[in-house]
Amino acid sequence: MKTEIEISGIPFEAEFYFEPSEPEVRYYPNGDGYPGCPAYVELYHLWHKGTDFLPLIGSEKIEKQILEEMEVSSAV
Repeated sequence: MKTEIEISGIPFEAEFYFEPSEPEVRYYPNGDGYPGCPAYVELYHLWHKGTDFLPLIGSEKIEKQILEEMEVSSAV
């Protein structure tokens, strides 16, 4: 997936993988259950004017920002 994000006033195009959260299932008919899992984002590239800035900036904070945006947009 791709999205536009802004970091310190500079626009970037982020390429990433997004896996939405899965809800908990207390019990299946056979008695098993599933604890669910949280949403997940993996950032691949952070482009600005043809240059990938991901190795310079890092991904943890940006992945969190994208995850928050994706969860808000999927809730609508």
